[in-house]
Amino acid sequence: MYKKILVAIDDSETSRSALAEALHIARTSKAKIYITHVADETMLNIHGHALSSVINLDNAVANLTQAGQKLLDTAMEAATGIDAEPLMLEARSRRISETIAEKAKELGVDLIIIGRHGRRGLATLILGSVAEQLARIAEASVLLVRKH
Repeated sequence: MYKKILVAIDDSETSRSALAEALHIARTSKAKIYITHVADETMLNIHGHALSSVINLDNAVANLTQAGQKLLDTAMEAATGIDAEPLMLEARSRRISETIAEKAKELGVDLIIIGRHGRRGLATLILGSVAEQLARIAEASVLLVRKH
């Protein structure tokens, strides 16, 4: 039985499915759940020089964090009656998967749950999806959830 679960969410249908699965498992196993969102500043940093004349990068980062916090607040409303804790993480100069794996190790979680988008394409071929990367590098078990 699981004692500590980390679920990583974003603003997608598969993420909502992953959250629902994580909440179900947490309820049935009476586990603590960490509901996690990673603010990914990577693309802003990569294109920062080109975008700096068009957008305010500090505001863009603040907006990313604010949007992530709204996702966490909504997820926490769904976690009523569960020992749940929201976690806002920042990818900074690392991959999202590395950020999640490191936090999961630090927290000593038994299970990581993440949505699997099932996208194809060049970026996924070269880099792999966040979910696939996480499944390869995490020390805890990883449950990949598809939209259902």
